[in-house]
Amino acid sequence: MTEIDADFKSLEKIQAGDETGLKELMSKHRDSLYHFIYRYVDNEADAAELTEDTFFRVYQNASRFRPNAKVVTWIFSIAGNLCRDFIRRNRKRKGDLSLDADFDNTLNVKRGDTFASNLSNPGEAAVSIESVSSIHAAVFALPHKLKFPFIFCILEEHSYDACAEVLKTSRKTVETRIYRARKLLREKLSDLFQEI
Repeated sequence: MTEIDADFKSLEKIQAGDETGLKELMSKHRDSLYHFIYRYVDNEADAAELTEDTFFRVYQNASRFRPNAKVVTWIFSIAGNLCRDFIRRNRKRKGDLSLDADFDNTLNVKRGDTFASNLSNPGEAAVSIESVSSIHAAVFALPHKLKFPFIFCILEEHSYDACAEVLKTSRKTVETRIYRARKLLREKLSDLFQEI
């Protein structure tokens, strides 16, 4: 590692059997990790469970960590593998949404929020909601090797270099996979955008 990784101190605490290191990592990275996983599995309960499982794996495997990458990179790598395996096991499951949850996390709109709309009638609003749902479904259906970099870089706004580090590949490979993901999404959603 060329720069000092602030998270490494927390990981060293875990390696020494001090659980406060895990609490520090969870406090710092839980929200961003949950958002990434939620976008990946499209289900709140599963995202929460996979987030917990990721941190459990961090705690369980802390002694195996080698400081040739950032700790956060290692954490997202664990999460990506858990997400991939989860999707493989649950291919037929559809996303669900708690009635107590935020209406749409990707838009940061909460139930009960009001906002101005330039849609002239409820039919147009229904088409708009259907469009968002179609986009979510198309992203969810991407293959893992395209889905991970698309969500990580485009939706969660991490750098291409960080993604390359997580995936143990080159920045060029990440760029290519994101290009292919966008192309696939355009193809899948072309009819939708012609209708709108």
